[in-house]
Amino acid sequence: MMSLGPLRGRIAVARGYAGRTATLATTAGLAAGALTTDPLPFAITLSGAGAATAWGLIWSATLPSGRIRDAATALYLVAPVSAAGLLVTERLVHGLHWWELALDATWALVTWKVRPARMARVLSGRERSLTPEAVQQVQEQQAAALVPAGSTHPMSIWWAQRVAVEGGVAPGTVLTDVERTGEKGMTALIRAAVPGTPVPTISITALSALLDWDEEEIRVEKVAGRGAGVRRLSVGTADQAALDPYAHWVKNIAPKGMPGTVITGVRIIDTDTKELH
Repeated sequence: MMSLGPLRGRIAVARGYAGRTATLATTAGLAAGALTTDPLPFAITLSGAGAATAWGLIWSATLPSGRIRDAATALYLVAPVSAAGLLVTERLVHGLHWWELALDATWALVTWKVRPARMARVLSGRERSLTPEAVQQVQEQQAAALVPAGSTHPMSIWWAQRVAVEGGVAPGTVLTDVERTGEKGMTALIRAAVPGTPVPTISITALSALLDWDEEEIRVEKVAGRGAGVRRLSVGTADQAALDPYAHWVKNIAPKGMPGTVITGVRIIDTDTKELH
């Protein structure tokens, strides 16, 4: 589950923790009911399930009538009512049986994973921070945070919104130094967003699907002299003139701005700066 950051208020967070705690407490009560005949765990767990059922009915009464309220009410009540049913069954059946523990474990796993009460709130519109629109808004905020300051290149923004998101092809990365290498080619640097961490292994197949580009023309390679926090991305086929500065000058620059000139020498400067700590 992704972190919803500022869209989740303190009340929503506290409610989530309370639900998890109630699930664990009910599971412990069910296990105690199956393993012992002590009436105290039975009474406490059954009282808790009853209180949760009563609260669910009161909560559902605040919703507008209709199918959504009916579905939300059923979701809200399914956990406490089923727990009470299991507890009473364990009380009526004498002795310890394997299926009792299996049913208790199933109840705990399903309730923990599905979280029906939260689903009811989302369905009824009472948990707006978990609606698809809210999740999309958070993803957009996370993507904006991953775009390097001052980088407005469309490819960098696209990378942050589609590739670097949580669960994406390369989460926690940024795309910088984007350059065209021809009519159908580009190169760029993939950097880890957090300094000191490596760029994750990137699936060429998944990236090809996102770009809708031939897998054979996509390469992610090491950068000479740099660590695992930087990788070079190459897409498409580079024009020879773009790779050769002399040919690039003759073909693209000299005819337009400086006719009759040629390059006599090229000096390569590494613009990347490193700080030693």
